[in-house]
Amino acid sequence: MKNKKKILFVHQNFPAQYKHLSKALVDKDYDVHTLSIAKCNIKGMNNHHYKLTRGSSENIHKWAAEFETKMIRAEAAEKKAQELKKNGFIPNVIIGHPGWGETFFLKEVWPDAKLISYVEFYYKTKDSDIDFDRDFNEKILKRDFEKYFHFNSLKLTARNAPFLATYSTSEYLIAPTHFQKNLIPDSLRANVEVIHDGIDTNILKPNSEVTITYNGKKFTKSDSIITYVSRSLDPYRGFHILMKSLPKILKDNPNAYVFIVGDEKNHGYGAPSPDGRSFKDMFFSDISDEIDTDRVIFFGRVPYEEFIKVIQISSVHIYLTFPFILSWSILEAMSCESIIIGSNTDPVTEVIKDNENGFLIDFFDFKALSDNVNKVLKNKDKYERIGVNARKTIIDNFDLHKKCLPAQLDLVTKALK
Repeated sequence: MKNKKKILFVHQNFPAQYKHLSKALVDKDYDVHTLSIAKCNIKGMNNHHYKLTRGSSENIHKWAAEFETKMIRAEAAEKKAQELKKNGFIPNVIIGHPGWGETFFLKEVWPDAKLISYVEFYYKTKDSDIDFDRDFNEKILKRDFEKYFHFNSLKLTARNAPFLATYSTSEYLIAPTHFQKNLIPDSLRANVEVIHDGIDTNILKPNSEVTITYNGKKFTKSDSIITYVSRSLDPYRGFHILMKSLPKILKDNPNAYVFIVGDEKNHGYGAPSPDGRSFKDMFFSDISDEIDTDRVIFFGRVPYEEFIKVIQISSVHIYLTFPFILSWSILEAMSCESIIIGSNTDPVTEVIKDNENGFLIDFFDFKALSDNVNKVLKNKDKYERIGVNARKTIIDNFDLHKKCLPAQLDLVTKALK
């Protein structure tokens, strides 16, 4: 064991996006260790856990509160790291997600270790997610937009501080999309490798025999199924735009059904609704008198195997987003040859080329969304090529085993030299 290269993965909820890379390194006979707050016992790895010893302070400055939570985790992770060091563990490479603060002090513990940090999101204050939908902020959330924008500009600048500190001490940075790479300061971009986490195209593939049964009704691939998937049903992922489009879609396609997967209660990335209702309740109630509600099926959160069936059975898949993190679900749907109707926003435009491997619409144009869904549902055979091209895009650029995992392993090898 002492001659093996040592790799330490750091993520509060390991394995997360490191599931495949960590296993591949174990298979290559590296000495793999993990550090997390969530307890995990994964075969072939040495799993270490840190404990929080305190909570947040009362009456802390509003822009320092989030920084403090990261420092509390950083302190706890550093304490565990010192314990590991005392027991003789010295990693050659640390691979970590800085989003919760754990990696902040680790180069102080192991200064010779190479640090590979994950770039998930670095906040911008202009032409970004916080100023993308002013109308929604003012009319739905009842905000004074100028006050909201000023407050969040300062808050998000403060939120970036621990990211910036960690990125600047990292030998290598890894971002899943060019959009995410280009968010960070110019001076750090040279260290960023754009490598996606990867899509397992052996599992996520078309299935003409797929069926889903709901309340006694059996659905097959021959049915007209519109799908929408989001971790939470929230405005960042265009849930309100989807709802506005449904009356026309369902009227023009009397046999169509809508399958919606996602947490119905969580308000998602942005602020909660002003009256405390979920966005699902708020926006679905706005249209419930105009549609046959039995044809809109909310599955809530589902096991991964059921999620795969949803995107395999899809006739057309809707993916809308603010300029924000690209969801795995759009790539997974493409891998299953779903026909994507996506918003013409970053980073969707990195993967969807209009009328080639999907269709792009203005995020706010719910009429265009309706028209494009209708176009696809009424001409399935004509647009079958779009789904075929979508899968080819994933195989060529995002395939876990052929593209992404080999690139991740190459980066680790580079760091070990």
